[in-house]
Amino acid sequence: MIDQGFLKPGKQRLVDIVVTKQQLEPALKFANQLFLKLEAAGHRVMFAPSDRVYSRTPVDEHEQPPKKPRNRYPALWSPSKPTVVFVGTVAIGLTLYEMTEELEARYIDGTYMPVSKIPAQQLRRLHPTFNWTTRMDFATGHLCLRAFCPYPNADWTSSWKESRGIRLHSQLDEIVQKIIGAAPVIAGLVEEGEERVRIQRQEWQEQMRRLEEREKLRRQAEARQQARADLLNVIHQWDEIRRIQAFFRDAEASVPGLVGEAQSLAMDKLTQARELIGEMDAVKALLDWKGPLER
Repeated sequence: MIDQGFLKPGKQRLVDIVVTKQQLEPALKFANQLFLKLEAAGHRVMFAPSDRVYSRTPVDEHEQPPKKPRNRYPALWSPSKPTVVFVGTVAIGLTLYEMTEELEARYIDGTYMPVSKIPAQQLRRLHPTFNWTTRMDFATGHLCLRAFCPYPNADWTSSWKESRGIRLHSQLDEIVQKIIGAAPVIAGLVEEGEERVRIQRQEWQEQMRRLEEREKLRRQAEARQQARADLLNVIHQWDEIRRIQAFFRDAEASVPGLVGEAQSLAMDKLTQARELIGEMDAVKALLDWKGPLER
């Protein structure tokens, strides 16, 4: 895809008109007539306000949209805020753009040209090695007005296209009537979309609640399993403490039966052994243990 002369203003806060330089004046003239007619009927035309989210759907400028959507490069200009008309309290987005058509093209002197516009004499002189044929999109000079729903969660569009025999100016009254008549349809779609979102939010919240409940049960089971494992370890320590304490009691009971240097040596060994083993308190080990509810 190539630019093909579509204007790209430096400003973003402009009326939603996407055209080439050649079609700028006719587009501005039609947009002015349309806006004046809508306002004369009591409907405000403005940039989308900041009271809520208003979105502009991307423009597919093809006069005959391709079967498979494709990205355009470089992208067409787009405004920072949609242009909307308020029919009562309902906003309807408006985009005026120039359409393109896909044509066979030839790359000549650094640019693509439609083969149909290259003089036959020049075409015959082109060397096939340095000039190749491809298919490109070219601006047609025909305008298209697109009205769309600017609210999220609702989808509605309607378009009016120019052709060789029909201009948008001749359809102005019909366009205004259809835009005004679309307000209740869009309002209904927005209400349905908001209800759908509300139901989806409820379903999501219920799903989150179930996940949290499952996670809570998993943590409880994990805490119970860990508490059991720790308790078995405390019991094992208790048995070990009792066994060691029994050893020291038996040793101490046997020391008085020794005489002289042997008794002194045995007492010294017992002292060293107790220091090496350290404190042994089975009750403290039990008090330090955490039950399932403490975890």
